[in-house]
Amino acid sequence: MENRFGTLLMLLWLGVIGIVAWFMYRSHAKKQRLREHGTAGEATILRMERTSMRVNRRYVYDFLLEFKVPGRPLYRRQHRSRAHDWNAFILEPGVRLNVKVDPNDPLQFVVMGAIGQQRPQSIQALFAVSQGYSEAGGVAPSDPVKALKDLQTMLDSELITQDEYAQKKAAILARM
Repeated sequence: MENRFGTLLMLLWLGVIGIVAWFMYRSHAKKQRLREHGTAGEATILRMERTSMRVNRRYVYDFLLEFKVPGRPLYRRQHRSRAHDWNAFILEPGVRLNVKVDPNDPLQFVVMGAIGQQRPQSIQALFAVSQGYSEAGGVAPSDPVKALKDLQTMLDSELITQDEYAQKKAAILARM
């Protein structure tokens, strides 16, 4: 009796694992098919809000995107995703993204990467610019709102610690 129960339990677990693997494969295959056969377009981030949800220690964001796809009218779509899946160094409202859209269902899309966005030479250079200094070491025109936004982005991307964030935020506010 115990042997039958153990065998039944093992078959049940194998079935569950098989179903999960099948769904993961289908999702990956669908994204790959969109990358290869989707209609090229552009999406602009209109709104980006971090949720309290995390997947693999990465925050999930609610996005409002505006799509420009050849042959279709301009349209908007709400989307929830992890930002690091999008192959862009910095994501914020106003950033334009290269996308591939399903020709049969314009709500289905994959992000190919950011348009015209380049990764800075070093994290130190990015941090210096966010603190109001040019990469060469001189003082850049200070925009405390932009500096605070960049600092928050670095915290969200886990490039700096909460303590470093608090210190730099105080320094930015002291300059005002």
